Amino acid sequence: MHMISQHKPAYDLYFVAIVCPEVLNEKIHSFKQWMKDHFGCVVALRSPAHITLVPPFRFKREQEESLLQTLYGFSWKGEIPLIAINGFDHFGRRVLFAALTENDALPVLKSEAEEHFIKHVPVIKPDDRPFHPHITIANRDMKPSHFLKAWEHFSKMNFTGTFPAVTISLLRYDDRKWKVIGENRIDVT
Repeated sequence: MHMISQHKPAYDLYFVAIVCPEVLNEKIHSFKQWMKDHFGCVVALRSPAHITLVPPFRFKREQEESLLQTLYGFSWKGEIPLIAINGFDHFGRRVLFAALTENDALPVLKSEAEEHFIKHVPVIKPDDRPFHPHITIANRDMKPSHFLKAWEHFSKMNFTGTFPAVTISLLRYDDRKWKVIGENRIDVT
């Protein structure tokens, strides 16, 4: 007697972000690689350099096209944020990141993108944490005991870069890495 298997829909993890241009992504990747080589940190290596706008959420893979349509349906009428990287900073002893110069347009873009996605994708809930835009170098797998040595290394470095945030991206966690599956240019009207 054959049992008919009940297929549960496959849920994947997604998030929405501003992904850094390739030249900056490569530089930030080298910082992440340094953390892996010296302290075994690998979590941050699983994603391109980015600024999160809508944190990770689960969604049915079979309905991914509706997520892409939501991404493409986002329009931005505000000032295009100029992202300016200025050195490094940290959250406690667990997260090390490339710091961003304060920018009035970026929190507005984040808020409007989040509202747009919540309106069209009901599984997404508002992020009630304060928005502190940054580009992660090491996070969940950095041991507090390694923090001081890592901070000693990065705090002495002069790292700067700028780019206009003209694109927002949808990323999916696939094969143990975050991959960009869709992009929307927001600087075109």
